[in-house]
Formats: sequence, C-alpha cells, structure tokens
Amino acid sequence: MKFKTIFVLFNAILIFSFAFIFLMPLFLLGGAYALPFWGKNWPLFLLFAAVLVGFNVFFVNNWKLFSLLETEGWDELSRLLCERVFERGRYDRRTVKLLVNTSLLRGDMATVERLEAALLKDKPSALRRDAVLFGAARLLKNDAAASERFLGEYADGKGVDNPAWIGFYHAFSLVLAKRAPEASARLESSMASKDPILAVLSAFMLGTMCAAASDEAERARLVAAAEARRVALAGRYGAQRWAREVERGKSEVHIVILSKILDEASAWLLKVVEPKA
Repeated sequence: MKFKTIFVLFNAILIFSFAFIFLMPLFLLGGAYALPFWGKNWPLFLLFAAVLVGFNVFFVNNWKLFSLLETEGWDELSRLLCERVFERGRYDRRTVKLLVNTSLLRGDMATVERLEAALLKDKPSALRRDAVLFGAARLLKNDAAASERFLGEYADGKGVDNPAWIGFYHAFSLVLAKRAPEASARLESSMASKDPILAVLSAFMLGTMCAAASDEAERARLVAAAEARRVALAGRYGAQRWAREVERGKSEVHIVILSKILDEASAWLLKVVEPKA
C-alpha cells in the first residue's frame, strides 16, 4: 500500500473513530444528555487533538523519507540520512539502522565505516546497541581478524540489541579467522536458542567447521551434539515451514548478509543433497 494512501486512511480512521464516540450520545440520547456528557469528557477532545496533531506532525516531518523509501530512491535517501546523522547528530535507533541498511544496499561501506567512527566518538552506547548490525557489515570486508576484534569487544552482550546474535557473530568471526576451536563453546550455547535460524546456523557450524578443526575425540562429540540438535529442529520444521522462517528472518539485514551460509545450513538441516556439477 502506498505511503500517501496509508496517511489518508489513518487520518480518516482517527477522525471517524473519535467523531463516532462523541456524537453517539447526541444521536442516541439527544442534546439534553449529550451536552453534560461532552462537558464531563472535554479532556478526551484534547487527547484526540493531541493524537491527531502528533500523528500528522510525525508524517509531515518524515514525508520525504517515506516517499524515498516508497520509490526506492536510495541515493537521495542516503544523502538525507547522512545529513540527519552527521550534521544534526541524530543517533536514534531507527535512523542509524536505516542508514546502515541503505548503505549496504548501495554497497557503500565508506558510509558505514564513517557512521561507526562517529558513534564510537560521539555516542558509544549507540554503537554498542547496534553492534550486531555493524559487526555483520564488517564481515563483508573479508578482514576476519579486524571483525573478531570488533565483535570481541561486545561479545558479553551487555547493552546490545540481540545479544544472542552478537555471540554468534563473534563465534563466526573466530571460525573465519581460523580459530574454530575457540568458537565451539559459544556455538554450543547458541544452538540451544529459541530463534530457529540462530539455532540451525550454530549447530551447522559446530558440526562442520568446528568439528573439522578439532581432534578426533572432540570432533565426534561436536558432530553428535550438532546432529542431535539438527534432528530435533528438522522434526519441528518441514521444508515449507522452514522456508517461511528463513523468509521472515531475512527482514533483518544482518541475516541477509549470511544468505550463503544460511542456504548451506538449510540444506544440512533438511538433508538436501546438492547435485554434483
């Protein structure tokens, strides 16, 4: 549904709802009863006015942003968001996340790095809050050691949105840095997650990459643990239900970044044998 249509419909619904509430006594009981009702409930008029004005002010202030999102004008949207962040110092969650997502869509890693540096200097709590997003973006630079150092700073999960995911990304960076045995304990913990995508990714990496880098006894233990978790999850999700879970998860850009390994983990979960070329 188009942005302008949503704006008009929401205004119409608000106005109709409040008009119905305040005019109902007049139609049902007459003016003699309606006037005392309105006199006692005049604060509701103020509440309605505040809601209506607040809603419209929000939309008007963000009209250009919503219009650019609707038309997928990523370059202009990036300029608008950069102005808000770097010139006005707006580091709220929605603006930061939208700027990172837009930059990744454009392949503009320089803006992501600039934003990370600005948050580190001006608002480190916001960088910690969104460490999963920045950590995932760092993996695109193919610098495993730098990614591990960054993610290691926030691996305790304190003050981080999605703390379970920051643990997974730190473990993933350890695997990429050829330090897979160090990742095993964290992956064993995260494969018990209630988030099915996190659980499958963790079990897959534990039973393949970490197991392959371990000695024979530890390898057997990790493979058995991962297989037990795979069987439990496979029994809960068929192919169609799992496809819906993956599609839902990909509403988050940090999961989109993992698309390749997620496809491999999905095949492992459902035991899909890829045809040989």
